[in-house]
Amino acid sequence: MDTYGLTDMAYDAMLTADQVDGSVAAPRDDFRRAERLIMLVGAVSMGALVGFAATIMTGRTDTWVVIATAAIGITFALYLTSLTLVDALRRDARGCATAAALFGAALLSWPMTSLLMPLSAAIYWIAPAAAISSLVLFASCWGGSARAVYRTTAQGALVAALAAHQGALLILSV
Repeated sequence: MDTYGLTDMAYDAMLTADQVDGSVAAPRDDFRRAERLIMLVGAVSMGALVGFAATIMTGRTDTWVVIATAAIGITFALYLTSLTLVDALRRDARGCATAAALFGAALLSWPMTSLLMPLSAAIYWIAPAAAISSLVLFASCWGGSARAVYRTTAQGALVAALAAHQGALLILSV
């Protein structure tokens, strides 16, 4: 034991209530529903903050720059969606596969709603709201690996960042 007893305290802090014998616990690979939803809310909040901050830092930009940036973000989110959809289909979780497919459909409809009604604020928010809603649905039903939960939070952060960035640009341009 060292002078202040810090080594023993650190060792004791690593033990859990059911491990008094000092054995090492296996890493947890599952999340409860509340934990999945809290992680998603945190990721969406951080994404929205980053998207809004990016808008404030860059100011008004050309339309082609906004389209190129959004295309990269939506493409990466679609890639993550495809991985999540494959995981759900392998687990035979049809409800979760449907939620992942709805998220993909919302992502694909987003550019179309932006092109058809670029200055209508009410119509603009339909696609991002549908995407976030399908992520909440997926986070509520998923019971598989933790990788899908992390992918879901990354998708939520991407959607929120893009929505906050484009929404702030929409507000600044009016």
